[in-house]
Amino acid sequence: MESQRHKTQKKVNNDIQQEITEKENTFKTLLEDSAREAYSRPWHRIERGLRLNRLRIYVEEVAPSYTMTKEEKDAFFLFLQKSLDKKLLNTLKVVQYDQEKQRIITIRGLEIKRNDDSALKWGFHAKKQKAESGTRKKKKSDDSSHVDVEIKIEE
Repeated sequence: MESQRHKTQKKVNNDIQQEITEKENTFKTLLEDSAREAYSRPWHRIERGLRLNRLRIYVEEVAPSYTMTKEEKDAFFLFLQKSLDKKLLNTLKVVQYDQEKQRIITIRGLEIKRNDDSALKWGFHAKKQKAESGTRKKKKSDDSSHVDVEIKIEE
């Protein structure tokens, strides 16, 4: 009798273990689907960690065209990470992101160049300063009809 009870307990334990494994697999699938869906959002709606993942992929895609070394790739990724933290990569105008392919197409203003001494440099264009801020003013035309006259009165 004891041997039957022992077999029954093993069978119940196996059934419970199998049910737990199925639930874990379902949960993993749910998480993976959620992550895939998260990457298909617009760039400004993606969480920071997921953006960093896309930036890392971008670095790997750009690296062959500049023949980057591992150290250069790491430094370039660190630069992009700091740029993200400084909120330079937050808008759709700066980062062109393809939601269907879930990849960064380009980063506007980003320049990557290799110097004469073969050192790789990168950075963002400086934004052009506006001459005047505020409301627009009508520009004076350069007509010959408008003449400035200065009169000096001597005493």
